[in-house]
Amino acid sequence: MDKWVGKIAVVTGASSGIGAAIIKDLAKNGVIVIGLARRAEKIDEIATEMSSEPGKIYSCKCDVSDINSMKAAFKWIEEKFQKVHILVNNAGVSFYEDILDPSDDRTERLNEVININFTGLVHLTREAFRLMQVADDFGMIINVGSIYDNMIKFPNTSSIYPATKYAVRALTEIIRQELIVGSNDKIRVANVSPGIVRTNIGHASGRKDADTFYDTRPCLEPENISEGVIYMLSTPYNVNVTQLTIKPVGEQF
Repeated sequence: MDKWVGKIAVVTGASSGIGAAIIKDLAKNGVIVIGLARRAEKIDEIATEMSSEPGKIYSCKCDVSDINSMKAAFKWIEEKFQKVHILVNNAGVSFYEDILDPSDDRTERLNEVININFTGLVHLTREAFRLMQVADDFGMIINVGSIYDNMIKFPNTSSIYPATKYAVRALTEIIRQELIVGSNDKIRVANVSPGIVRTNIGHASGRKDADTFYDTRPCLEPENISEGVIYMLSTPYNVNVTQLTIKPVGEQF
C-alpha cells in the first residue's frame, strides 16, 4: 500500500458498515480519504477516532441517489483536493417487497434502490474518473457488489436488489474495456462481491427479521470486506484483480 500514501480516495456509504471499515483501513495506510454519506456527522466521529493515523479522513454530505447532491460533493472535492486516485463505490440499499405491485409507494421505493445502487454509482464513477484524469497518475475504481450479482435464489433474494448488483458487475467490465479502447493503462477497475455481511442494511431496508437474521447463518464482518479492498489496491500496477468474491465459511448461496 506504500504507493497510495498521500493519495486521494473517495468512499461512498462511509458512515457505517463496510464503508466505515474501508475508510478506517485506508487512513491506517496513509491515504487521504473523503467519506461520502447522508449522515456526514458519523464520518466526523470516525475521523476523530482515527486522528492519530498517518492518513486523514474528511466527511462530505452526499445523497448518491440525487445527481445534484453528488455533483455538489465533487465540486467541493475538486476545489479542496483538485484530483482523485481511488474511488470505492460502496453505498447501497436493499428492499424486500414485490416488484410487481403497481402502487406509487412501490415505485418510489424501487427507484430509490436503483438510483442508490446503480444510477448514482454510474455518475459518481464518471465524476471520479474526470478527477483521476486530472491527477494523470495510477488510479483504481472498486465497486462493492454482492454475491447476488451473479445468482438469484427466489424467494429469499431481495426484490430489485440483485438486478442492480448484476448491473454493477456488468458495468465494471464495460468500464474496464472502455479504458482499454481509450488506451488508458493507468486506471484499473474491479468488482468485489461479498456474501452476507453483518451490517445495518437490513434495518435500514425494513427487513422484518433484521434483529435475528445474522444469528441464524454464517456471516462476514465489514472488516473482512475492507481487507479485500486493501488487497486489490495492494496488487502491482500491472495486475487487475477484476473480480473478488468473499463468502463466510458455510455460506449456502
